[in-house]
Amino acid sequence: MFARYREILALPGASAFFWWGLLARMQMGVTGLATFLLIQIEYGSYARAGAVLAAVSMGNAFLAPQVSRLIDEFGQSRVLRIGFALSVAARIGLVVAALMHAPMWALLTVAPMVALSGSQSPLTRARWTHIVPDKHSLNTAFSLESSLEEVLFIAGPALATILATTVASWLPSMVAAVTMLVGGYMFLSLRSTEPPARRGDAGTVPLTMAPVIDGSLPRVGIIPDGARARPRRYRNPLRGHLLVTTPALIITTVVFATQGALFASVDASTVALADQLGHKSWSGPVLAVFALGSLVGGLSYGARVWTGSLASRLLWGVTGSGLGAVTFVFAPNLLVLGLLMFMTGLVIAPTMAVGDGMVHALIPRSRLTEGMAWTRVGLDLGVAGGAWLAGVLLERGGPSYGFGVTAAAGIAGIVIMASSWRYLRRKRSYEETVVREPAVPAGVQDAPTGIMAT
Repeated sequence: MFARYREILALPGASAFFWWGLLARMQMGVTGLATFLLIQIEYGSYARAGAVLAAVSMGNAFLAPQVSRLIDEFGQSRVLRIGFALSVAARIGLVVAALMHAPMWALLTVAPMVALSGSQSPLTRARWTHIVPDKHSLNTAFSLESSLEEVLFIAGPALATILATTVASWLPSMVAAVTMLVGGYMFLSLRSTEPPARRGDAGTVPLTMAPVIDGSLPRVGIIPDGARARPRRYRNPLRGHLLVTTPALIITTVVFATQGALFASVDASTVALADQLGHKSWSGPVLAVFALGSLVGGLSYGARVWTGSLASRLLWGVTGSGLGAVTFVFAPNLLVLGLLMFMTGLVIAPTMAVGDGMVHALIPRSRLTEGMAWTRVGLDLGVAGGAWLAGVLLERGGPSYGFGVTAAAGIAGIVIMASSWRYLRRKRSYEETVVREPAVPAGVQDAPTGIMAT
């Protein structure tokens, strides 16, 4: 089962950037509930905590794509040396403001600045795309990333809950800052696997590219002899935007948003249910069971080669998580809730991996960081909406209302994916290979993602 994972981690430089990148991304799983609990404990309000968490997520939604675009243009290390420092400063500032019981406007001003580090997930995925030799190995790499990343997203809140409720309200936020500081700068120091900076093509072909469907993913970046790439400048700022040129990316982003709302509302509602039952500290272990299910499902998914369409796999994954989310409403105690979470968790990481594969198949490599950042924007917007709505409803009606948000998010994901499945199956994948001939004309058709297993 683990042979395929050992193969990709044995690639030159892969193990180093994977593990340091994982440490840097630990804050992704901790930040959400750490911020929620910091404000809830210090101010005694679920609604205020949800509002601040929503501000953090909105910051990610608006700032992360811009940071990612700069990364594609200037490179990871050049942009994020500054971005990481500003983000850590914002995290510390938010903790200080909360401990001083600063007014709400101060919290909402500082919170979005946490997003100046950009979206972390696309960074390692861009490196995998840069070094992995074929599409099946890339599927394994994305599955490994999604499996452990979903563990961070679900086990991170467990760690945050334990530290905030048993040690200090500010400790989880400081753990998030330190792990990003250490892991992030060590990750940036690994220059040998960093993808080369390149200008986004914005609808043109600045690099020589040709569509391929044979499964090979050669390096991109060699310009034909005698040619010079000049990015086209558009007067219309929306022309050439990824969300305009690739409408399927909008669908994937919205699907990720439903999953983000599901995750955020589960975290808050589980804490509220455990608190109601008099066992608030047990909310952490229950959420850890969710993470365990995601890890098992993700590693199992990545250990084999899949031949079905990406669209169908995404439909099945979203359906599984959505139906599982509905069952949480009926959990009478933490034991039953943990069992239901484990079963639902089995499809979480595979669903995220398939979503990443969908994005990889739809956009040019020169804009991979920006493209994957949009799915994380969807995730963050979902977290923002789910956290805010769950916080409000938890104060009004208790845990059952919070899990109602979880169920609604799951059902919304199913409806959106089911209604767009046929459209996604017909979409054609965008894969690139370096050639020594003139660039492919604009009218050339590519291979459909509906029949290609990436």
